[in-house]
Amino acid sequence: MKVDTLIVGFGIAGLNFAEQLRRHKKSFVVMAPMKESASHLAAGIINPTVLKRFNPVWKAEVFLDFALPLYNNLEELVKFKIIHPLPIYRILNSIQEQNEWSVAASSPLLEKYLNKEWVSEAYQSEIKAPYGFGEVIQSARVDNKALLKHYCNKVIPNQFIVEKVNHSEIHVQEGLIRYNDIQARNIVFCEGFLGVKNPYFEYLPLIGSKGEMLIIQSDQLTEKLIFKGPIFLSPMGNHKFWVGATFDRQDKTTMVTEKGKDWLLSKLNQFLKIPFQILEHKAQIRATVIDRRPLLGRHPDHDNVYVFNGLGTRGVMMAPLLAHWLFQFLEYKEKLPVEADIKRFENKYFRN
Repeated sequence: MKVDTLIVGFGIAGLNFAEQLRRHKKSFVVMAPMKESASHLAAGIINPTVLKRFNPVWKAEVFLDFALPLYNNLEELVKFKIIHPLPIYRILNSIQEQNEWSVAASSPLLEKYLNKEWVSEAYQSEIKAPYGFGEVIQSARVDNKALLKHYCNKVIPNQFIVEKVNHSEIHVQEGLIRYNDIQARNIVFCEGFLGVKNPYFEYLPLIGSKGEMLIIQSDQLTEKLIFKGPIFLSPMGNHKFWVGATFDRQDKTTMVTEKGKDWLLSKLNQFLKIPFQILEHKAQIRATVIDRRPLLGRHPDHDNVYVFNGLGTRGVMMAPLLAHWLFQFLEYKEKLPVEADIKRFENKYFRN
């Protein structure tokens, strides 16, 4: 089989890069094991703000402007509801935070995303919020799990191979990649935290962060918005809610822990007033980077070996534009943003 590109890995990064190739009528094949990735378990929240400090996310405007239309188009493509515009209600904890919210919402960088008037009366029977809420607008939830499933089954069924790639069997030549019976001009690794074992890119400072999350059910809780207290509480439909997540940079297993569960419940009980039932408790490893920026680019010694990784907690919002940037770099040699280009680590980690 001869293709333009072999994609290794199929989370939100792999899907978005596949979509770039499909739109530009490039031939490709995706190889990935059929198991849950961090993308499957993520809340899928599109949030252009850092709600702990009331700051905008890096390049929030350009990421948001690219992501929302793309997910709407993907929804039409897979013929399934995957994007849910929902405001985020950030619980305010003091009069000082009310004032800080008003100041932030009036700033040029955040006025598009924050409602200047904080909400004081709503949802008090469900949520403990004596100082009210700050409302984030232009936020949404993407159903990652449904998107990955339907895109695979409906859009690329003949281009998806269920297989865990053995890196040692990849043969890299000038202008040619060989793997089993596949010949490709380029290979793009979209492996998430599994990328730490990739011999081509193991030099990159992909540190990883374990996240544990809960799925709960509550018939009394509104499904019209996302709540943000010490943790996120996000509706999933059918009275189910995503609760999370923990951050653990030491534990690199995907085993759930009682410690993680207890921590999540302690945070949830700080602000949720109504009864709920725990349905699931799961864990995965986020692909996080030492400088909190994504990893895009070409291997220093191989012109046809690329990486798309390190999306951290903002993958669903950033992946569409990052995929576009990488495609333009791969096909047309357009420069990558220096903050995302893996060249920033070459001298420190690869050449030494």
